[in-house]
Amino acid sequence: MTTIHASRCRPRRRPYNPPTTEREFSTPAVDWIAVARVVNEDRPLPPLNDDEQREAALLLRRKGMPRIEVSVYLCLYERLIKEWEAEAGLLEPDQLCTRDGCRHARAGRGLCVNHLEADRKRRRAQSAGTAVAA
Repeated sequence: MTTIHASRCRPRRRPYNPPTTEREFSTPAVDWIAVARVVNEDRPLPPLNDDEQREAALLLRRKGMPRIEVSVYLCLYERLIKEWEAEAGLLEPDQLCTRDGCRHARAGRGLCVNHLEADRKRRRAQSAGTAVAA
C-alpha cells in the first residue's frame, strides 16, 4: 500500500477568472485586450510585455495547444512556459521537482534547474576531492 505524504499532494487548481469589468480590461501589468487578440490569433499580433506573454501562454496551454506550438507562436523558450505552468498549478506532480517543498518544473534527474545545478556542483566537488585524495 502506498502512503501519500502531504508534501506530495497536488494543490487544488484555481480556476482562471478573466476580467469581467471594463476597468479590468487594461491593468498596469496586463492589457487583456492584447492578450485576447493573441490568443484568438487576430492579425497583426500586438507586442506583449512579459506579464502579457505569460498570460497568453497559459491561456493557449489551457485551450490545449501543445507547449512546442505555444513556444513557436509566442517566440518563447519551452522551459519558461513549463515554469509558468508549474507556478499556475497546471503540471502533474510527476512533472515537478522531487525535492521536498519545491514546486518548480523538472529539468533533469527529477530535479528543477536550481536543484540540478546544486547537485552538479556537489558532484564536481566530490569528484575533485576524490581525485586529490588518490
